[in-house]
Amino acid sequence: MSRGRQQGILLLPVTLTLAVIGALAYAMTRDGSMNVAAIDAQYDADVARYLAASGVQLAKWRTAKDKCNNGAQANFGTLALPGGTVVVNTTSWSNGSLTVGLTATTTGAGAGAVHASTRKVRVHNLGDPKQKILMGDGDDDITIMRTGPRGLASAETLEATDGTAHPLVYFALPGEFDKALIVQADLKLTKQWSNSTQTNRSLGIHRITTDWASHNVTWSTPWTAPGGDYVAAAAASMTIDPNAPTQFNGVYTASIAVLVEQWAAGTVRNYGLLLKPTHLVNTTFTSFDGSSKPELDVGYYLPCS
Repeated sequence: MSRGRQQGILLLPVTLTLAVIGALAYAMTRDGSMNVAAIDAQYDADVARYLAASGVQLAKWRTAKDKCNNGAQANFGTLALPGGTVVVNTTSWSNGSLTVGLTATTTGAGAGAVHASTRKVRVHNLGDPKQKILMGDGDDDITIMRTGPRGLASAETLEATDGTAHPLVYFALPGEFDKALIVQADLKLTKQWSNSTQTNRSLGIHRITTDWASHNVTWSTPWTAPGGDYVAAAAASMTIDPNAPTQFNGVYTASIAVLVEQWAAGTVRNYGLLLKPTHLVNTTFTSFDGSSKPELDVGYYLPCS
């Protein structure tokens, strides 16, 4: 066999290997191109969907700012947004709810994705803000203790002691809060005194999950667990005596707007608040029977009618 023929045979595996690599590279490139195209198409579809949702919210906001004027401002026509356009097709108004039909079209990499949407949304009167301080008829509070309904707490105080005394506070929400848009809800408690010496003193504010009344509640009843039935994750918390060991006796404030919004919307029942102390001993707060009552300062907007 000639030397040239031997070299040709030796090069054949190399050539075949290169051909296979080339074929694989082509297949991978083609598959990659198809994947990129699919990703672009999915991205555009998502952009169109988000554009449509943004258009609905804009129509809702324009009507709300127009003081519920029959949804007249919801029809904004054609709106250019980053990524595409939104066109309002139809709007209608009934019993405080806006129905808007629109079409969103993208102008991105996979240009031309279209998402049509018809949504009915409740509108609130953003042109007429309301404010109310709750601390009156229908409200209720008490301290539950391992040794009985009240320990060191008097009728005019609520006592918080870590693992031993939990104050319960209930605010009766007025009927006008039903379906209202809650934008502010500040719980205010007035601290009178404390026997605490530890650092990191705090008061967790937890949503109670079982109905109760001060005339028949104890540490163990009507709960499924001693100490009260409540959501483990606190809706908010207060740092007590922030400059400990120096005590601060006065007003403490925490925002519970998200929880009050849930109460107003009816997504959870309003059974009040359990105040769970950490590193607190014999810490007293003024009750509804005292002179500096617990307050719930609420800012809200009423739904359109």
